[in-house]
Amino acid sequence: MPDQDDNNLLVGLLAGGLIGGVLGLMLSPSIGEKSRELIKQKIHEFNLGEVLDRFAEAFSVGLDEAEKIKEDHEGG
Repeated sequence: MPDQDDNNLLVGLLAGGLIGGVLGLMLSPSIGEKSRELIKQKIHEFNLGEVLDRFAEAFSVGLDEAEKIKEDHEGG
């Protein structure tokens, strides 16, 4: 299962980078209140939770399809 471990690592790195970047912006004193308010508005507009859920679902479907293709290739 090294391929799945690699995929899990990639998802973890992307999620960690996104979360770290947002937290860095939110907690940075130099950004100021305006930027934090803008980020909050954008998160509300885009419904970040829904976007992340859709991304995770699409990624999972993609992994399943890739596994099927790999199995078909190995078996045929």
